[in-house]
Amino acid sequence: MKEIKKPTETVSIIGYNEKGNGTFLSNGMPWEISNVVEKDVAEVDINYKNREARLIRIKEKSPYRTKPKCPIFEKCGGCQIQHMIYSHQLEYKKRIVEELFKKTLKKTYTIKPCLGMDNPYYYRNKNQMVFGNDPKLKVISGFYVEGTHKVINFDNCYLQDDVTNKIVATIKDIMVKLRLSAYNEDRKTGLIRHVMVKRSFSLNETMVILVTGTEVFPGRNNFLKMLLARHPEITTVIQNINPKETSAVLGNKEIVLYGKGYITDCLGGYIFKISSQSFYQVNPKQTVVLYLTALKLANLSKTNTLLDAYSGVGTIGIFASSLVDKVISVELEKSAHLDAIENAKMNKIKNVRFFNDDATRFLINMARRKEKVDVVIMDPPRSGSTPQFLQAILMIKPQKVVYISCNPYTLVNDLQTLIKDYEINTIQPVDMFPQTNHVECVVLMSRVKE
Repeated sequence: MKEIKKPTETVSIIGYNEKGNGTFLSNGMPWEISNVVEKDVAEVDINYKNREARLIRIKEKSPYRTKPKCPIFEKCGGCQIQHMIYSHQLEYKKRIVEELFKKTLKKTYTIKPCLGMDNPYYYRNKNQMVFGNDPKLKVISGFYVEGTHKVINFDNCYLQDDVTNKIVATIKDIMVKLRLSAYNEDRKTGLIRHVMVKRSFSLNETMVILVTGTEVFPGRNNFLKMLLARHPEITTVIQNINPKETSAVLGNKEIVLYGKGYITDCLGGYIFKISSQSFYQVNPKQTVVLYLTALKLANLSKTNTLLDAYSGVGTIGIFASSLVDKVISVELEKSAHLDAIENAKMNKIKNVRFFNDDATRFLINMARRKEKVDVVIMDPPRSGSTPQFLQAILMIKPQKVVYISCNPYTLVNDLQTLIKDYEINTIQPVDMFPQTNHVECVVLMSRVKE
């Protein structure tokens, strides 16, 4: 018997979930759908059997809706909320944090307004593009279509710096002229897998990293000559070799093809060395806002010993160095650790000690030696900290903990351990990633249990 197709429904969007998708009710059940904004009235097709809803059209536009700048916004997975006016993006991010804290920690906390940008476009200092070949073997580059391994081809990303957009477009053009193809993981043929461009906006230095599937680079000299002729702003070029079948972009082996192999950036009056593999915040303007917010909340004094955990290239510790007696900086990634040491030397800072170690192991050993610090500033990866690290904090008993997180979900999970002995004083969202559903948070905690 032929299935009778149910008519579409008209629904009102009442809120959002953590992915930035709009939510609505139908038959008393909650549903989610992408590319809608709160207070939109939308015509949707609901598949009750598969629990899926599909947007047909917007019947009445929300006052919070705007036309996305990017023509491929609905296809690309890079942005999720570019269709929201920016003030509403900030409100959405504050709300997500508020709901997460209430749901996970079983308490209503006051969340400060999310700190936004004057211009929430072209803010990224790092551009990372995947390269591929279309069915006609034309070289393409861009991001993956959300939820797939299919490359969507484009030359202009509205989050990336304009210079990096142009460099990636030039690389595609040079590959065509030199008859070079993108790397094919299945066949193990072709050359370039990814291109990463890192920029120093303040000092106008540019690093280009060409990630190849093999060390053999046909026409390398001609490639470099053509690239540098069209982009004299490039100060260094690196070939990174990654032959593995992996989702990781960078491999372990590198060859410096041009320049010194790194760039330097000025952030908050300090100079920082950035290598190809070092973590460095991608939004320099908001990074200064983030770090100054964290230090203001920490309210450091000249007698304090500060532990800077997951320290990267030493940015936070160096920012804090003039405010405290000494800083202990811990970073696992070797190249970032070496950059951090160099950064302290370049800035003539002598009260920071750098340790190349796993943060969890380092803090556990501190606790076993019964060593103390006054303040811990921690900025772990998106996956959050570890239970052992958090327990070690409870053992060394710092008076204050400042937790900087790029993932509020792992943040609230980690805070469940710390609130045994610590009180949450301040929760400050910072918009490091406009047009996306990501939000950074700074949380100040003070010790309350003796």
